[in-house]
Amino acid sequence: MTWSALRLPVTSALALVLALAGCGGGGNPKRYDDVRTGAALLPPDLALEFLQGVRSRPGGSLLSGERNIPACELSAKGASSGGEYKRLIGRRGPAEVTRYGDWILHKIEDPSGHDFKPAELEKPNAWNYYVRTPRTARTMMGTADHCVIGPTTEPLGKVVQALSALGVEIAPAFAYILPKK
Repeated sequence: MTWSALRLPVTSALALVLALAGCGGGGNPKRYDDVRTGAALLPPDLALEFLQGVRSRPGGSLLSGERNIPACELSAKGASSGGEYKRLIGRRGPAEVTRYGDWILHKIEDPSGHDFKPAELEKPNAWNYYVRTPRTARTMMGTADHCVIGPTTEPLGKVVQALSALGVEIAPAFAYILPKK
C-alpha cells in the first residue's frame, strides 16, 4: 500500500515533465511578436483563398508617373505582376513569382486616386492595395515589381490582415490597421 502511494506522485510528476517538454519551448519571443503584430491571427491558406477571391483590375497614378500597374497574380508561393509591370526606366518587371516576404503594402487608395486617411478606417469604400518588391526600395526607380489588389469593398482590416498573414510587410503608416492581441 505504501509503495503504490509513493509511486502515484512520481508517475504524475514524470507525466507533467513530459507534457511540458512537448509544448515547444513556450517562451519563444519571435512567435509572440508574430502573434502580436497580427501575422498569425489568420492562417495563410485562408488568407490566400480570400485574396484570390478579390477581383482585381489594373490601376495606376499619373502623379507617381506610373500609368499602368497590373493586377496581382497570387499563388501559394508568392505574388507577381506576370511581367506586365513596366518600370519607369522602360523595363518590365520579372515574370516569375516573388515570395510574399519580399513584398510590402505601401499604398492604399480608392479607384479615383484619393489616398486612404486614418479617419476613413470605418467608412465603407472600395480600396486598391498597392504592393511592390523589393520592400527595401526607397524610390519607384528601385522597384522591381509592382501590382495592385482590388478595388474591393472588403473591410480594410480584413485585407491588411490577410496580406500580413501571407508574409507581406505592412508599411508603418498602415500598421495601426492590424488588430492587436
